Parts: sequence; C-alpha cells; structure tokens
Amino acid sequence: MTSMVKAVSERLRTRQDDPHDDYVFCTNDRFWFRPAYTDGKCPLCGAPAPGGAPEPPLLRRMDRSWFGLAGLAIESLGMLTLVLFMYFRG
Repeated sequence: MTSMVKAVSERLRTRQDDPHDDYVFCTNDRFWFRPAYTDGKCPLCGAPAPGGAPEPPLLRRMDRSWFGLAGLAIESLGMLTLVLFMYFRG
C-alpha cells in the first residue's frame, strides 16, 4: 500500500521541466507560481522570483477614478447636446 501511495504522489508532484507560460518554479518547495500575482515572491517560502514581479498592464496601473471622471464628462456632454437640441428644435 505504501509503494502505491508513493507512486501516486510521484506522478502528482510537479516537475521542473513542465512547460508553463509566465510561471516560475521555486526550487525550495518545488512549486510553480505566477510572480505577477504574488509581488515577485514565492507564496510559500517568500523567496524572490528570478526577474522579480513583471510590470502590470497599463489599465491596472491607472487610477480608476480617472475612468469615472471621463465617464461623467462624456455624460455631461451628451446631456448638453440633448438640452441644446431640444431647445432649438422644440
């Protein structure tokens, strides 16, 4: 029974030669992780990933309040257009 459990655990254990996109392999605890979601550190042992954390995309770096402000500006222009249209056509 022990040899069967060991064989199953060997098959399930991650291997360093498994291909993964944008994943990094931690040699301390034999674990694959994405440095983009863990600030460039292994979530189990805290070891820094080679190359550090990648830079987040542009939309994640921007402050979301600017999107709200742009939406309010577009809505205000739309309401201004509607009011002027109704004033001169009505």
